[in-house]
Amino acid sequence: MTIARDGDEAFWVLRRAVARKLPLLAVVDLYLPFRPASEIFSFIRTHRDLKKTPILAISARREIEVRIKALEDGADDFLEKPFGMREFLARVRMLIRRYQEPVETRIPPVSLTMGPLFLDSQRLEVSLEDREVRLTRLEFRILHYLAANQGRIVSKEDLLNSLWGEEETVGDDILKVHISSLRKKLGDSSIEPRFIETVRGFGYRLKKSSSPSSS
Repeated sequence: MTIARDGDEAFWVLRRAVARKLPLLAVVDLYLPFRPASEIFSFIRTHRDLKKTPILAISARREIEVRIKALEDGADDFLEKPFGMREFLARVRMLIRRYQEPVETRIPPVSLTMGPLFLDSQRLEVSLEDREVRLTRLEFRILHYLAANQGRIVSKEDLLNSLWGEEETVGDDILKVHISSLRKKLGDSSIEPRFIETVRGFGYRLKKSSSPSSS
């Protein structure tokens, strides 16, 4: 484990990690001195040898907007400080395992055209009005799972188990943050949804306007 005390040192640590051995995980405090966390996220996500590195964002701020921005900037998960070591290690294990597993694990391949939205799970492609939509790994898995069950209500429990596994204890608050970020990237709204509906008390549903096909 290598620790960086500020944003500038974080870049040095990441470059050094590439020269030696790829890191298994990056834990980034959102308010490091000298550099915004978004620059660190962007560096990881656009670097050829780092882009598959899972990112866990941490912060003492609890506002939902802070979580959403971290996820939109490239983080895979968010943990609020202060946190217990057991929860921290559980999140770390979950992220490493998810990045080592194929994206298609337990979810059948789907090719979906839904108005301006297109998804090809095998090519890992998502586009909106013919423009590529850049999703985090978890956002992609959420959309993929909903598409595989298009028109059916997917319970929060089923979605959480698909993303994190039954053995992990993850609250639905973090799921809501990922759903919110995904909706924003798709130009969607929880009030008047074009794609993802919230079925209160049950879960979520991808609206049924055209049928997905198995690939």
